[in-house]
Amino acid sequence: MENYFIDTSALFKRYILEQGTEEIDDIFNRDADFYISDITIIEFISNLKRKNEVTGELNEGLYSKIKSELFKDITQQKIKTVEVSPETIIEAIKLLDQKYITPLDSIQLAAALHLNSLKASITFVCSDKKLYKLAEIQGLKSIIV
Repeated sequence: MENYFIDTSALFKRYILEQGTEEIDDIFNRDADFYISDITIIEFISNLKRKNEVTGELNEGLYSKIKSELFKDITQQKIKTVEVSPETIIEAIKLLDQKYITPLDSIQLAAALHLNSLKASITFVCSDKKLYKLAEIQGLKSIIV
């Protein structure tokens, strides 16, 4: 069975129609296990709330519906979470020493690398070209959506 680690920007495309939604839907239709870091939940909700309160792209009802869909996927184990441990933070700092990426992206990639060490092989899914390239440099099979 395949294993996919989905970063926040790619996960967003599962719940909100935007460029890359078709690709992420194809990935989620596979017989595979899907993982996110536990910090992804916070980042996801923050970005969702920004679309609700700041940009006005989502009304309150849609905000609540999308949030519920994410929680349902997690509760039903369609999406599994990976804990951000102290070791993950140390690995994230090492990644930052190599190349500037955002703090959350460094944590995402570090969590994916940790999962890869446990599962033998994962595919890292993201929407950021810089993060995609860094994941490939780190030896992760990667997909950009």
